[in-house]
Amino acid sequence: MTERDIQMVFLDIDGTLYVDGKLVPSGVKAVESLLEQGIPVALCTGRSVLHAQSVQDALQVPYGIYFNGGLVKSLQEELFSTPFEQEDVRAIYEYAHANHISTVIHTHDRALAFEPVPERYYPVLRSFDFPVIDVIQAGEDALKQLKVFQINAFMTKEWDTDFEERFPACYIYRWDRHAVDFQRRKSDKSIGALHLLKRLGISPDRAVHIGDGGNDIGMFRTLGYSYAMGNATDDVKQAAKRVTASATEDGVAKALAELGLITI
Repeated sequence: MTERDIQMVFLDIDGTLYVDGKLVPSGVKAVESLLEQGIPVALCTGRSVLHAQSVQDALQVPYGIYFNGGLVKSLQEELFSTPFEQEDVRAIYEYAHANHISTVIHTHDRALAFEPVPERYYPVLRSFDFPVIDVIQAGEDALKQLKVFQINAFMTKEWDTDFEERFPACYIYRWDRHAVDFQRRKSDKSIGALHLLKRLGISPDRAVHIGDGGNDIGMFRTLGYSYAMGNATDDVKQAAKRVTASATEDGVAKALAELGLITI
């Protein structure tokens, strides 16, 4: 296997390139090597554009798949998007509010809340390098004007089934024991990746994805090559074609070296 076999690299952020509030140096160096060779790289994340921007800028990666496939961009050009239906956003917000569950709504460039997030959740926000949250006045007009790609809810696991049953148009991805993402049911990282690959004229069989979460499984099943990080859970590892070392043990660099794309 050589670099001629693989024409594009997709990389997850959290738990893959980014750990404990900082980028993994070996991962940064690996991305630099790929770009120097002219191999396109895309960040493929559950984060919003706003939340991913600092990582994307640091790595100088032009392509981004955000909101678990809900939005695809090349620099400032929007290539594909699947926002929530407005009625679903309103229904989720109203039900959460009635049950004293704090929410954050994400557009393509803002993180919004209709009331301040309680201080008890600040450690969760800090641990994920969360973007600044703008608090605005709630209302029907405000919701109608928003193109929403993701909703965060600060709730414990016993609420998950209730919300999934009430709102079949969305699925829940839990990223902390106190917090979840609501994504549109039709969103998946792999859907966004396929749109980007088609735009670039690259076959999915000639692409690789490296990640560590349940939201990476669709990518593992869709692309020709895939690696789960060593810090991933067993079900994620089983879904990938190969397993590399953990993020802090240079897993990204080792996977790309094994593929013949870089040297370490």
